Amino acid sequence: MYNRVIGVILVFGAVVFVLLLAGVGSAMLTDEPPDVSPYASGAPSGGASFVISAVAFGDAGYVEVTNVGEGEGSLDGHWLCQFPSYGGISGTLGPGQTARFERSGGGFGDLGDASGEIGLYTSSAFDDPGSIIAYVEWGDPGHARSSTAVEAGVWTADSAVNAAGAAMIVAVEDAPTSTDGWAIG
Repeated sequence: MYNRVIGVILVFGAVVFVLLLAGVGSAMLTDEPPDVSPYASGAPSGGASFVISAVAFGDAGYVEVTNVGEGEGSLDGHWLCQFPSYGGISGTLGPGQTARFERSGGGFGDLGDASGEIGLYTSSAFDDPGSIIAYVEWGDPGHARSSTAVEAGVWTADSAVNAAGAAMIVAVEDAPTSTDGWAIG
């Protein structure tokens, strides 16, 4: 009887150990989303990392997304959000490559220089801090998605780029998370 109990304990322990090695146990530890977007501190090692790198204003406006990471990556399933307008984007970008998404066909709203915002998301969960990977707001702070960007660590609270009269704003840092990372163009 004693040998059977030890045998059952050993088998049960081995199964738990195998599950932990397979990663099942890590999912049991927490189901909380990450506190900060994985891109908040720059590109993940060895992979693609997408950021908003430019916003051009006016009727012919556009948003540029750049891969500042070390590897190639797909934009399939990513979204640009300018509340309340959203547009899915796609494409593949190698390291250092940029894609331009025109306002007219991009699904996002007016890109006026007076005040606005644009966020880049990995899914259509626009109010989820774990989904937003890049953000910029200009004119006035406190747009609809600003608090999500701040919670994700990809934007600084109560800040906005002064873009009045500018044709565009461009990122001057690889992963800009504050007004200091942007310049008017």
